[in-house]
Amino acid sequence: MERKIKVLIADDSPFIRHILTDFIESDPQLELVAGAKNGKEAVELISRSQPDVVTLEALEIGAVDFLAKPSGKGPLELYRVRDEFLRKVRGAAGAFAKKEPLPEVQEISETPTHWKPFGRGLKLIVIATSSGGPRALQAILPLFSPGIPAGITIVQHMPAAFTGPLARRLDREAAIPVREAVEGDQIRTGEALVAPGDFHLIINKHHRVELSRKNSLWGVRPAADFAFLSAAPVFKENLTGIILTGMGRDGSNGLLQVKKNGGRTVVQDEKRSTVFGMPRAAIKAGAADLVLPLDEIIPFINNMFISREEVEVK
Repeated sequence: MERKIKVLIADDSPFIRHILTDFIESDPQLELVAGAKNGKEAVELISRSQPDVVTLEALEIGAVDFLAKPSGKGPLELYRVRDEFLRKVRGAAGAFAKKEPLPEVQEISETPTHWKPFGRGLKLIVIATSSGGPRALQAILPLFSPGIPAGITIVQHMPAAFTGPLARRLDREAAIPVREAVEGDQIRTGEALVAPGDFHLIINKHHRVELSRKNSLWGVRPAADFAFLSAAPVFKENLTGIILTGMGRDGSNGLLQVKKNGGRTVVQDEKRSTVFGMPRAAIKAGAADLVLPLDEIIPFINNMFISREEVEVK
């Protein structure tokens, strides 16, 4: 019999602990091993119960994934949150498991010969990530050159309450300004904009941000596909798309269109991805030009822009 995933709940709200307990007990793959009223109690219980997953608010210490607390507004709302919660708990449990190599995924590290030279005008980098993303973004944003001659947009799957604090923390650590995007923002060289939670980020033909509350795509809003698909025909060869760690397949369709429109595409490798779902989907879709370790992506991008060692189309 397959071993169950052991879960510890830590929350100061008895109501939330009760709801999450019901969620966990409804899934035969999960086992609730302890419940804690605060962080101190959680630390003591972790050493005794040895859980695979701990649920708490831990953005600062690198949480694998995020979920807004259930509002309790009727059974249908709770049911929707339950399914998302259980999916993310199962995903978190496998985040640090030993990853077997995937035979169909070939890691690529040489500059593709089909890349076009940059054209005149504004350049844009779009970064997409989900599970494990905040930690990945904290690692790579400080690596951007302060003179990077491109605008940057970031789509992180995250509830609305978290994207603002994430942007502020990245801004403190990065060499370039980082902030949460607002409607009408102009894409500017050397500035990073984070898509606000609960809004799709779209880039229009005037290089401005539009925020949309269209239906969720792949179960998420913001969805990276909206950013990639809107930017690809506008920026063409001046667009670079990057997909980092994340659960699911968001971004693969859009990244393929970035490539088809002459843009450059990079995905994080499996070894250092917390969850390899999004990068793997992009690779399998034929959307990835390069597959690189996390710590090599931004140095490669910096060099690509600053050295201007371009390869002409054959």
